[in-house]
Amino acid sequence: MIPADSERKHTNYDKMAVRYGVDRTAAAKWSQEEGFPEVLFTAGQGGMQIYDEDRVHDWVREHHFGAWLQSQQGKKNPLNLPKGGPRDLLTLRRIGELEGRALNRAATPIETLRSYLSPSKAILAPADRLPDDGKQPTVTEPMWFRETAYAYIGRPRRTRRASTAAAGQAKVRPAGETPREAAGDALLELELPAGADTDLLSLQEIGELDGEARGRGKATTIGTLKNYLSQKLLAKADRTPGDGQEPAVDEPKWYRSTAYTFIRRPGRLGAAARAPRAVAEEQGPLREDLKLPAGSDTDLLTLQEIGKIDGKARGRGKATTVTSMRTYMYNGLLAKADRTPGDGQESAVDEPKWYRSTAYRFIRRPGQLGGSR
Repeated sequence: MIPADSERKHTNYDKMAVRYGVDRTAAAKWSQEEGFPEVLFTAGQGGMQIYDEDRVHDWVREHHFGAWLQSQQGKKNPLNLPKGGPRDLLTLRRIGELEGRALNRAATPIETLRSYLSPSKAILAPADRLPDDGKQPTVTEPMWFRETAYAYIGRPRRTRRASTAAAGQAKVRPAGETPREAAGDALLELELPAGADTDLLSLQEIGELDGEARGRGKATTIGTLKNYLSQKLLAKADRTPGDGQEPAVDEPKWYRSTAYTFIRRPGRLGAAARAPRAVAEEQGPLREDLKLPAGSDTDLLTLQEIGKIDGKARGRGKATTVTSMRTYMYNGLLAKADRTPGDGQESAVDEPKWYRSTAYRFIRRPGQLGGSR
């Protein structure tokens, strides 16, 4: 029975099957895969297993993207594709990059996209513009309207079903062995902030580092991290309140070394971690028509200061929010901070800062301007 005071949204295998377009057996097999959320409680005489709906949804997106995308059909821009005019022209290469970023994987190769154009497959529509087609502006290679490209990227996708053998192997580990031990020592080489191994980090801080380092564009939620804890993918806290050690802590905390072992766990990375700044470099030449405040290239600017300059220079009439700036950074459009607290350089900074030259390269990125030009 569902607790009367519960604020969580709940799901079960039947609901999962409906939401993600799979059969109930496939949904039940997911629960045997590594990292799947634990059962909250059982209900009814048959002992129906009840799960946290949001945690399951996050897990499905990371591990069964096709099924997750199926659940998003009809929603406006669920893949968070860049905004733009429906008749903006995109190259085949750019379509592949956008598809890769939307699906959290490498760019789709041009050769693959060309095969999708064949009459036998007809997955991608023919180009909207061709060289010498007499239309304006002239193009030097086949190009597609943004609306055509996005219809292709957001198309319904078949969900691959795991084989019985694969499903059976998902949880086969020697007794007492953790998922980390089963995976071996093949930790990923990720860019992580420097610091002492014994620095203490909270669960929230680990989530922020994990989301950025693994290229997801947002922090890993506390709920997801607690699930990783229950699955032993994240080790138990090194320090807890009242453990008698110094300095005392008022919440569970992890040594940096422990946290980084977790963050570098094997597994798929988001687009920003796989190819940082590649998207920005492929979009085209930087804008030369923006009016920007004069100053030295090595002047240090905060994220908030960059947002104010960006909003004004690009004609939006208001500052670009810090949240949006972080999204740009995670997506590789804004480079990582040139200076960070404790980086050993002079003069010391108390928050991440960017050189003016770095900030202005971001502000001058290609793209449309707002109305206040």
